[in-house]
Amino acid sequence: MTINYLSDLLEQSQSDFVVYDMGRRVVPMGAEQFTAICAQHQPYPFPTQHQAWFAVVFWPKLATSKVEPYLWFLRMPLDERGLLSLTAQQDFMTQVITLLGQQISGALSEQQQQQLQQSAYLFTPAEVKRAALHAQLSKRWQRPPSIYYEHAQSELLSPSSEGWQQLGLQGIHDVCQRLESDQYLTTSIAAQWLDYPEPLQKALAEALEHCQAPDYLYQQLIPKLADVSNSQRLQTLRALAGVAHKADAALDKELPLVAALTELLPHASADELVILATRLWPLLQGELLLEFMQRLAVSQSSELFAGIVSDLLRVPSTRTQLLMLLQQPELPAPVAAAWQQFIIKQSRS
Repeated sequence: MTINYLSDLLEQSQSDFVVYDMGRRVVPMGAEQFTAICAQHQPYPFPTQHQAWFAVVFWPKLATSKVEPYLWFLRMPLDERGLLSLTAQQDFMTQVITLLGQQISGALSEQQQQQLQQSAYLFTPAEVKRAALHAQLSKRWQRPPSIYYEHAQSELLSPSSEGWQQLGLQGIHDVCQRLESDQYLTTSIAAQWLDYPEPLQKALAEALEHCQAPDYLYQQLIPKLADVSNSQRLQTLRALAGVAHKADAALDKELPLVAALTELLPHASADELVILATRLWPLLQGELLLEFMQRLAVSQSSELFAGIVSDLLRVPSTRTQLLMLLQQPELPAPVAAAWQQFIIKQSRS
């Protein structure tokens, strides 16, 4: 049988597999969506640095639960339409088949492992994303959390001045993935959010941005955006990323977070603008998108404007609305000027 796409290789190798997006947020990707992306039937939805980022977890079909799955962290370039490169897929599959044949879930020798790791299409994610993935997989497969779970749970319930320094990052991610079944801990996190030591709050926020936390936690965190320090506001925005990615969030103009962001935008910092663009972008529509662009345009940084606009124009769900906004004849003067400067620079590059 012909193997044209990465999904073909996985399906024809007698392997079961699951795929996670490893780009902006660590989230599961359905098999049908992954297959459609590989076949260029739809663009990759969450590009970062003009590339697609995947975690492909696979194991032999009919294997027992004792078999450890294999894991590829893959990055592949996208074309100007946001479609996954066919050349890159073919190149990587040639490397794999040359080394392993089509039985990709067979045992690898040390030499084969070293050769495969030299592939330009494999990468090592940041520790935070690795922890998020492992937490999601253990929950998905109903496996116990890591040995760091109970310590993290205890410290988040009753934080101490130095206890956070002994926490394992994996434990914090395991806790966040299991908040739906721990109402008491969810309530405690909401109540103590502003009292956590800054490093603990940061680690917790980074874990929350890769999961869908209980609504109660979001409801308690949103009002805190109005009266926290700059550092705490940045971490609170990270923690609220899950709100923006609910199925109907982009359509809900009455969403409390939209109102909170409308109040925040006139004085948002550069770091906060970046978080909005890279974690909360589904909410950047209509009036909120206009407010965002106005704040971005007056940031006095052409590099920041160019970086964020280039990034958002590559996100399929944002591209059309942003272009429609930027092509309006009555565009606010700062936005129009920044956009024209952006176009001139792009034409020269």
